[in-house]
Amino acid sequence: MTADSRMNCSFIKSNFFPFVGRIDDQYIIPFFRDKLHSMPCQNQGFILDGYPKTMEQAKELFAVDDEDEQEENSKMPVFDKNIMPEVIISLNCTDEFLKDRVMNLPESVVAGTHNTEDGLQRRLQEFRVLNEEDTTVLNYFDELEFHPENIDVSKETDPKNQNIVEQIVKIMGEPRNYGPTADEVEEMDRIKAEKRLKKEQEEKDEIERKEAEEKAETIKRQTEWTNRLEEVKRQEQEVLENQSIPLRNYLMKHVMPTLTQGLIDCCKVRPDDAIDYLAEYLFRNNPQID
Repeated sequence: MTADSRMNCSFIKSNFFPFVGRIDDQYIIPFFRDKLHSMPCQNQGFILDGYPKTMEQAKELFAVDDEDEQEENSKMPVFDKNIMPEVIISLNCTDEFLKDRVMNLPESVVAGTHNTEDGLQRRLQEFRVLNEEDTTVLNYFDELEFHPENIDVSKETDPKNQNIVEQIVKIMGEPRNYGPTADEVEEMDRIKAEKRLKKEQEEKDEIERKEAEEKAETIKRQTEWTNRLEEVKRQEQEVLENQSIPLRNYLMKHVMPTLTQGLIDCCKVRPDDAIDYLAEYLFRNNPQID
């Protein structure tokens, strides 16, 4: 407990009777702030049940102590991030539902409390006055982008409110224990960084492996294609050669002997018109003409 909180506590104890059982916000809010900043609340978390009840209480409870920070961030309301709840849940129902619930409470529970019909009516009127449509405590959280979760409790039929509890558990998430120390955070960050680097290296190796496989497969396909193309060319050449044998034999038998001799004779004589001379030679020496 801080020195200010101890002073408030001493003041309230010495002046309790003037409060008639009700303590003003100027004394209550410092207690809340002091408790919310305590190590148990900071490490294990906390639940604020039914408080703050108004926008003004919320503004004062979650206000920052540094006025300079408020001026620098004037575009958006500034709040104490260390004690701002992560989740805000609003349990909604009608006035009739509340009245019916109060009327069905056992006398032993109601005795000595404000949970009477008159007490409930008074508190409802006070709540309506302090929380108009645009000035509710929920509007305060909405402005800070902490949007409340709304649950309609009037539809609950289980006496133990099991369905509502399940909804809240789902919204809150899994239970969490003490937060890690600075050394543990550093170690977790180191392990996380190592895993990230390892994963990146594995992904890089995998990409290189796939690229190598794709390159090898491409070379293999190109080699196969080249071999097939050469085989096709060889077969085509073989077909052409086979088809040309009868023609070559024909020319060698009936044309080339006379043509060769005519060319030799033309080279010896060297006439002015070699083509005409060769034609005359072939005509004169045609073995088919007697």
